[in-house]
Amino acid sequence: MKSTRLSLLRAKAVLFALVSVLAFSFSACNVTTEPEIEYVYKPILLFNEADDLLVGTWTGGTEQYPESYTITNTTFESKGSYKGDNLVVQKLDSTSGYIYIKYTVAMNADWSYSETAPDVGKWYAISYKDLGAEKISLSGAYKKGGATSCETLDEAVTEFTVDNGYFAYYSPLTRQKSE
Repeated sequence: MKSTRLSLLRAKAVLFALVSVLAFSFSACNVTTEPEIEYVYKPILLFNEADDLLVGTWTGGTEQYPESYTITNTTFESKGSYKGDNLVVQKLDSTSGYIYIKYTVAMNADWSYSETAPDVGKWYAISYKDLGAEKISLSGAYKKGGATSCETLDEAVTEFTVDNGYFAYYSPLTRQKSE
């Protein structure tokens, strides 16, 4: 009888140990997972030179108010007005995006342009859309009461956007044929 009692006690001890191990194992498996994070921020890809389609001289406007813009891999020039270097392009898709430049010539308070204007050395943006082999629409960053330039490229990328009220008017332009 003693051996039966001992066997029964051993069986209970083994059963208790087994249940304890299983209970601990199941509780360890009940791991809560972090909720999946949905990122609102989209990475911004910036290119240190213009796309081949962007490069060229673009003209339009009217006879009274002609417009001419020259884009190289590293510079942007609005004929008769502002210029910039350190050109950086942010593509939104294959036909639209933003061009960022660091002013080398900008507007003074008296509406003249010079290399000593207050915005020279600061960042500016031009929006483009409808880019094709022979056409483009350009809009310089402007909004009433808005910034005319930014100290850093990051600030310009954040400030000069369509969503912030800049780029209300676009000039339709055509590529100037090279001779």
